[in-house]
Amino acid sequence: MRKFLYLSAVCVCMALCFVGCSEDDDEPGEKGAMYEVTIEQSGDFRSFIKSVVVVANGTQLKDGVTGESLASPVILSDEELAVEKVTLSTTGKAIEFAVSGGVVDGEDGVVNEPMQWVVVVRKNGKEIERKSLVFRDGKEISTDDINLYYN
Repeated sequence: MRKFLYLSAVCVCMALCFVGCSEDDDEPGEKGAMYEVTIEQSGDFRSFIKSVVVVANGTQLKDGVTGESLASPVILSDEELAVEKVTLSTTGKAIEFAVSGGVVDGEDGVVNEPMQWVVVVRKNGKEIERKSLVFRDGKEISTDDINLYYN
């Protein structure tokens, strides 16, 4: 439980860093781009605790499965990441877009098989980033956490 709280706190802090605004920010629609992030999970992903924060400064996000509009930042907890694929996209042009997340071992006493994330980010329909991360069983937070930022 301590690991989950630590992971959640880290992700929330990262999200708050990306949300800050200043008077110099352009109005939504003048600049920016349409973004989409897809996280595909494989391996023993249900045995790990996961958390992902997606921030779109200047617009809302949309769930790729339900089509529901979500206020930014969106924090995906282990419950929302219990499926093999999650997709979020911006509903309008985002001035800044960030994806941050991490994985920790679910149970210290049980040895889990590895899990894998394939994270794909698209900007205006074109793939701009693809990261493949493998998380192995262990007691420490992986050094291969996701930290992607675009503006």
